[in-house]
Amino acid sequence: MEGRGRGMNQVQNQSNSGTKRIADIDRKRILVIDDDLPLRGMLAAALRQAGFQVLLAGDGDEGHRALTIHRPDVILLDLAMPGMNGWDFLQRLKETGFLGTLPIIVLSAHLHVEPQAILKLGASAILPKPFNLTELIDLIEHLSP
Repeated sequence: MEGRGRGMNQVQNQSNSGTKRIADIDRKRILVIDDDLPLRGMLAAALRQAGFQVLLAGDGDEGHRALTIHRPDVILLDLAMPGMNGWDFLQRLKETGFLGTLPIIVLSAHLHVEPQAILKLGASAILPKPFNLTELIDLIEHLSP
């Protein structure tokens, strides 16, 4: 009986994921690259509720892998992260030809650099942390294709 129940759940999960994939085709994909786990979780929940498909990465290396595999429509990028930080991520995008091909919104609490320097590196917009979620969603809608 227990085994039979598990089998049914597996079928339901497969069925649900198939439906989800079809529904996700028209949804914009947002890649969130930030080492702050609670913030990533909050952004994922809020963006999904707003109708976006969300991809999460804890640093620039994970973010670059997600970018090459999933081809997001918009990237939300923190600058200060361990490992490959946001600056290094932008440099890698420049080296691999991705820079300028999709909107990048920098979200950072530590903007010690002139905002124009960040924009010159290829960012489309900058939002200092803490940010207004409605403003972020409006910005994503405005910048995404």
